[in-house]
Formats: sequence, structure tokens, C-alpha cells
Amino acid sequence: MIAWLKAKRNAERACSFARCGTIHCPGASTFTSFFASCRRAWSPRCAAQPSCCSTAPFAKGAALTNIGALSARGTRQSGTLPYHMRILYFINGFDPGGAEHGLLTLLQAGFFSGHELKILACCRGRGALADEIAAKIGEHNLILTSQSEEPSLRTFVSTFFVMLRLIREWRPDMVVLSLKQANLLGRLVAMFAPRLRCVSFEHIARYRSRRAEGVYGPVLKALSWRVDEIWADCENTLRETQAYFLPRRRRSHVVPLFRADGASSHKRDYALHTPLRLAAAGRLMARKNFDRLIEAIRMLQDRGVSASLDLYGDGPERQALSRKADELGIRDRVHFHGYVARWFELACDRDMFINLSDTEGFCIVVAEAMLAGLPIIATDVGGIRDYGKHGENMLKLTVPSAEMAVTQVLVLAGDETHRKEIGIQARHDMLEAYSQDALRVRATAVLGGGM
Repeated sequence: MIAWLKAKRNAERACSFARCGTIHCPGASTFTSFFASCRRAWSPRCAAQPSCCSTAPFAKGAALTNIGALSARGTRQSGTLPYHMRILYFINGFDPGGAEHGLLTLLQAGFFSGHELKILACCRGRGALADEIAAKIGEHNLILTSQSEEPSLRTFVSTFFVMLRLIREWRPDMVVLSLKQANLLGRLVAMFAPRLRCVSFEHIARYRSRRAEGVYGPVLKALSWRVDEIWADCENTLRETQAYFLPRRRRSHVVPLFRADGASSHKRDYALHTPLRLAAAGRLMARKNFDRLIEAIRMLQDRGVSASLDLYGDGPERQALSRKADELGIRDRVHFHGYVARWFELACDRDMFINLSDTEGFCIVVAEAMLAGLPIIATDVGGIRDYGKHGENMLKLTVPSAEMAVTQVLVLAGDETHRKEIGIQARHDMLEAYSQDALRVRATAVLGGGM
């Protein structure tokens, strides 16, 4: 009993969080005692013991909010996933677009209906996405360790202890780790909760990072022994990311971060504009190759085809792309709109949509453009390989080159019937494969099946 009280006291010290999101760093003995107490929390004989951490809520607006109180738990089922689960979803932050906005899509589609869900993030991120998610699941179920736009090393350390405390207090059945940093941190935490089901949610076929491109792959593979289940946003991502996991028996599922809304606006008139109006969307980052798309506008001009480009999205390459347009003398032909939540409804009157990424996950923007009935020209990567059909619902490129894009633009520009057929078929395919009902069926398979 005395030993247990000492471990409890040490764990309480380790879990002392300041309102600014920082922690009081304990000594080595405290770390050891804290981890030991966290592991004991998952032992059935310790389930009835009192919690080691305070669950007092933080004031509204504090960097760390709403961890929530521990309620009574039933016996965990052995061999199958319980019908009603507690799910902890851990993500880096809430920048608009990509996997972050895809989480909101899952919530809006009712993917986690019938289960208790809490979402943990290292930081708030940019824009209003965090507020939208809080409104959807309730503020008490959204936990932010920092109100900053970007996570820092200090934030990651704080989040490590927040997650340990949350697992100890709330005792989830499953933790879902979305994006690389969350996977790295979450797998480390999961080592101290051996009975927690750990899910890695993969969103891109190749791990890439501006600051640590050569590190994530090997480190995450070394930690992959702790991953019990893999979710991927498309079949291609599921296949390609197997290289980042050590071999062991795991469940795997495809969970697209996209839902086709039949009531959304879509293209109806396929007559061309003058100048030709092209559109592209996504985060303005190097692997999206928006610079090549700007080059394609210049090449069309040189061939006597007047064209303009509307770019929807924001990101680190924004200034570089603007300079590129200036250098090519087409600044007045390239329009930067920034992030627009439902950009595809505004782009319905554009003539074509082009995607020149060299790697993708599901590629939400191409799916959105297809839902809008836009004629598509896209590199054959990521989820596009799964839902794209060359000559039927889009034209595919084998490599993301400006020259090939220009060639296909001219092909579509010369055939209105083909443009219309591609656009109509694209919308039909999205509505059929990614409807609300289809997503509900998938949710049942993912969250209601056996281990």
C-alpha cells in the first residue's frame, strides 16, 4: 500500500500541467514510477483503484482543456471489438484541408456514431477548423495542449503527458493516430498502455517532410510493432505504406476522408470560356507541383491559347509561386484565392481541373472536382489510381510534367462532347462510391467487426 501511494504521488507530480500547456519536468525516478503506474492502470486487478491524476477541468481558453472525468468501465471484451467503444483520436493540429478537414467530414457523416469520441491535438492550427470540430463533438471532447498555430518541441513533450494522463483517466478502448508526428508520439505513449488498441491512420503513400524526410520512415517502422490496426484513406495508400510496418498480424481498413453530397453545386455548361479557365486546388507545397502548372499556362500562351489559372489553397510555397508567375510574365493570369472550404462549388464554371502532384493519399481535391462535374486532368498517383478511369471520368498523366498537361488540355479543349461525358461520369462515380450510406456501411465494417 505504501509503495502504491508513493507511485501515486510521483504520478501526480508528473501530471502537474500549467495553464500555458507546459509541464513540471520530473526526475528519472518520477518517470519510472509514473510509467509503472500507467501500466498498472490497465491491469484488471487495479481497475477499481483510484485515479492517480486530478481531473479538475481547466478554465475556458486555457491551452489545455477538457480532459474530462473518469467514469465507470465495464469489462473489456476479449477477441472482438466492443459494440460501444471509447475512441481517442490524436492528430497534430487543425490546419484547413487534407487529413484535418477529412476528420470533420467523418464527423459530419456520423462515422463514429454509437461510440464515445475524444479528439486530442498538439495545437489549434490555423483557421476555424478546430472550432467547427468542437461544435460538432462538444467542447468538452476536444483537447488542445496549445492554442498556437504550429506545434513545438515543448508542445510535443506536454502532449506526451497529456495523452498518458488521458489514457489513465478515461481508459479508451482504441486510439487512432493521424499524421506522422501524432503517430510517432502516440506509438511511444501506447507502449505504456499494452491493452489499448493502437490504430495508425495513413494518409499518404510516402513519408515526406521538409525538416526530417529521412527520419520518419525508419523511426515509425521501428515503433510499428505497437500498431494493432492500420487505416488508410485509399487502397493505394494501404498497399504502399506496408513498407513502413514491421510484419505482424493486423487488421486493415480503407477509410476515405470524403463524402459525396448530392445536393452540392456542379457544372452544367461545358462550353469553353475565352480565355480558357483552368483550376487547381490543394496545399501550396512542393510535391503538388503548382509551379509546373504555372509553366503550363505560359506554354499555352506561347502556342496562342489564352488561358488563366485559379489556385485554391494556401501553404509554404505561396510566395514562391507568385514570383514564378511574375518571372514568366503571366501574373495577371494566375489568381490566388487562398483556402476556400467548398472551393469546388465556386469553380463549377471553370473549364478544367488539373492536378500535377507527384504523390498523394486519397487526394480529396480531385474527388471534389469530380463531384463538381469538372473535366479532370491528373497524375496517376495515390487514390486517383483507385477511382480514376482514364478516358472515362478523367484524363491521366503518367508523369507530372507541364508539357503533358498542355497536350491533354488541348485534347479536351477540342472536344466538347468528350469534356461533358467525362464531367458527368466523374460526378456519377463519386456519388455512387462515396455516398452517406456507403460511408455508414464502411464505418460498421471498421468499428463493428472482430479483431
